[in-house]
Amino acid sequence: MNNFEYYNPVKIIYGQGEVVRIGQAARDYGRKALIVSYDRVDFYGNLFERIHGQLKESGIDYVDCFIATANPKISEARYGVDLGRKEQVDMVIGVGGGSAMDLSKVIAAGILYPYEDIRKMIRFSHSKDNQVPPREALPMIMVPTLPATASEMNPTAVITDDGTQRKSYVWAPCCLYPKVSILDPELTATLPAYQTACGGIDAISHVVEPFFFSDEATFGNIQLQDHMQIGVIKAIYENLPRVLKDPSDMQLRGLMQFAATVGLNGWLICGVQGWTPMHQMGHVLSSHFGATHGATLACMMLSWMRYFSGKEQNARFVKFARLMFGTEDLLQAADLFEEYIKSVGVPTRISEFGCTRDDLETLTQGVVDVSFGADGTLASIPPITREEAYRIYELSL
Repeated sequence: MNNFEYYNPVKIIYGQGEVVRIGQAARDYGRKALIVSYDRVDFYGNLFERIHGQLKESGIDYVDCFIATANPKISEARYGVDLGRKEQVDMVIGVGGGSAMDLSKVIAAGILYPYEDIRKMIRFSHSKDNQVPPREALPMIMVPTLPATASEMNPTAVITDDGTQRKSYVWAPCCLYPKVSILDPELTATLPAYQTACGGIDAISHVVEPFFFSDEATFGNIQLQDHMQIGVIKAIYENLPRVLKDPSDMQLRGLMQFAATVGLNGWLICGVQGWTPMHQMGHVLSSHFGATHGATLACMMLSWMRYFSGKEQNARFVKFARLMFGTEDLLQAADLFEEYIKSVGVPTRISEFGCTRDDLETLTQGVVDVSFGADGTLASIPPITREEAYRIYELSL
């Protein structure tokens, strides 16, 4: 294993019905909250009435900011920043999936951001060092309702620039960790089957990616991270169909929720590489076609496996195929994985988003513009050239 530092200050409150503790949790961080969620919240039933009531009982005032959309945008963040400053809030509560939580983070940092243009805090280019990450943010409480991104327990937010269609991220361990996250599996019970499935595939991708893009030599003979990563992947892989069959099973819901949190809270990449090239390419699909994030990652995992079939630098891919599917034939493993993803109702081809061969050049240029470094490659093991990125998109048609 490589040398590493690990830090994660997020307090997790887990359990069925634990959302009732939100007022108690908020009391430690301020007296007025900006509640950030989606532009439609009717599918949550009486959740916000319950949250409002708990906050009132704890002496916390609140302002609703229901503006988040799938693949949240800078324009939404600007609105939230202006509202938060006007209302003089002193904390932000994010309620929803990764989109709502990521938007909450950008707003919480944006309210205190010293520059007029909050786009400066987002790394919209990996080849030009012009990002100015935030150094502070308002305290945040997260209430995840979709097991997927682990935004409730990491210091990262992803957002799209409306004007350029560039989708990228801000990573700021100094200030973007939530203070408290309440993982209540009851809150995931109203999810449509498609969102449940896409969330599960997204969570799988968060662990598959560091498995693929780690240096085999860092593991030695103990392979601790291999076992941890495969264990989390299998927990989600085996239980996602069971959740879809019985959406009311809170034990399964809870398992999926915590497995997704573990998948991207930093535990599984300690001492190994952490490149995210599949996510970088998936972001371009989301920003151009409005595709659900988990669905884009389904397509990318499969196309990367197929691209590396038969290549010399594929030891990690082959090990994944063996441990998950009992074969060292990457093409066979990709076919088996694709059958599984289709069986849970998630797209496996980018043509299902409306993408055609004529779009491949635009997609490739999109990933070059945002994610390629100054050396002209996409960070990966091995680094990916422009031509290779095009070919990977092509394999996913």
